[in-house]
Amino acid sequence: MNEAPSESRTDAGSVPGLVNLRDIGGLALSGGGVTASGVLYRGDAPYPGDNAVPDLESWPPASIVDLRGARERARFAYDWPAASVVHHVPMHDGAAPDAAPTDLAAVFVRMLNCGEVWAGTLVRIVSRSRGATLVHCTAGKDRTGVAVAVLLLAAGVEPDEVVEDFIRSEDALDDLYRRWIAVGMRKLDSPPLPEKYMHAPVEAIEPVIERLGGTPGGPAQWLLDHGADPADLDRWCARLHGGREQ
Repeated sequence: MNEAPSESRTDAGSVPGLVNLRDIGGLALSGGGVTASGVLYRGDAPYPGDNAVPDLESWPPASIVDLRGARERARFAYDWPAASVVHHVPMHDGAAPDAAPTDLAAVFVRMLNCGEVWAGTLVRIVSRSRGATLVHCTAGKDRTGVAVAVLLLAAGVEPDEVVEDFIRSEDALDDLYRRWIAVGMRKLDSPPLPEKYMHAPVEAIEPVIERLGGTPGGPAQWLLDHGADPADLDRWCARLHGGREQ
């Protein structure tokens, strides 16, 4: 998609709720079984005025991990209910829509290269949450895609399942663009975003999987090498596998 949707197609963007949101339950684990539902959600950013209740196991989430930078957050601040704990974990501003990244694979690898900034904090949050955790950025596909891929691979999710989850965001991108227009993040006459940005290609996430899989000790060791606490990682794996927290 190299042009903004026509004005007649912007109505879908006025829906007051997230459009690239899903539960990461039901993904196949390498040792058998599937990931538990109601543990990890991934999505795009909420905006002021959103009031739609998603069809998820629990909402609002107990914990929110906002991967956006401070400027992105401040521009469209959203007030979560007091019971939800919000954690700001800026991941990589070069993946923000207004940064207009064209080589997503290179951006994703740079995210891994600065993993010590975010990886340990991310694992601590998802492992200690009192309920479901939502991980989100602006679009819910790039920073969120890398963060979720790392969490899933470290917990033993089959790599093919991680790829399939990542590319699901492709189906939401038209609605996402219309939503940005509706909330004022983009305008109909804004310069179009790069063609490559408005996709969720397999080729973007594959280098992430290869890098983590090629780490001695695998994806879990990559997390440990980048600041994750071993006890937090064990708790995270137990939660995603549907077991009781220790």
